[in-house]
Amino acid sequence: MSWADKWNTSIKMTSRERLNSGPFWDGRADRDRSCPFSRKLTDDQMAAIAPLPHHRLLEIGPGNGRLAISMARASSSVTLVDPSPVMLQALDERAKAEGVGNLTAINDYWERVDLEAIGTFDKAVSSYSLFMMDIGPQLRRMSSVADEVFLFVPAEIRIPFDVQRMMFGDVVVEHTDHEILTNIAEDLGLEPVVWTMEYPGRPGFDSIDEAVEHYLDLYGVPESGKGPIADHIASTLRQRGGTFAMSDEMKVGAIWWQSI
Repeated sequence: MSWADKWNTSIKMTSRERLNSGPFWDGRADRDRSCPFSRKLTDDQMAAIAPLPHHRLLEIGPGNGRLAISMARASSSVTLVDPSPVMLQALDERAKAEGVGNLTAINDYWERVDLEAIGTFDKAVSSYSLFMMDIGPQLRRMSSVADEVFLFVPAEIRIPFDVQRMMFGDVVVEHTDHEILTNIAEDLGLEPVVWTMEYPGRPGFDSIDEAVEHYLDLYGVPESGKGPIADHIASTLRQRGGTFAMSDEMKVGAIWWQSI
């Protein structure tokens, strides 16, 4: 199986096709994701991206603006592409409240954006926002409009192997997004530079029930199989400081290349 096929299999089997949807994120625009982990991640991402005051930046899937607003403060402008109008509205309100006015929003899917219309950029960024099938052409589209491309993606298996065996009867996704996308970028001749960032003290949940519900949704567990998998998740949760999570740390993979 090619790395491109492995990507499609991973997206499909981990139920992430639903994440490449504006309506999906419309219902999550009011979630507050601010925490020590997210602030440290933002600092590390900004250090890697290193925007300069004259730079024009592009972010694909900015979400609530955690990274976009920081990039806007350090650059000339940031163009945002997101399929969720509600998320973009929330981001706009947050930017105005923080006195940031150099953001331009495009409410569309990256796959459909008119590249001639948006122009060119010094740097293109995607942070935990790549959920489309057939990813190779989308990476090339990023390269076609930006001098440098930065991807920040999970460096952990989304669904643990033991849960995969319960859901599918076997392990069907054995590589992380970081591994798969690195190999796809290499197959495309993009000559990527890759590294991993590790964050201890992963954000947890206040109760076992809340944690279990989160992971059932994250893994895309069908209603018919929730009972035994919920019990399994509850039995493997780790408790730390009064909160519950499946692991104590989070690994974020970074992929960077210069356009050729």
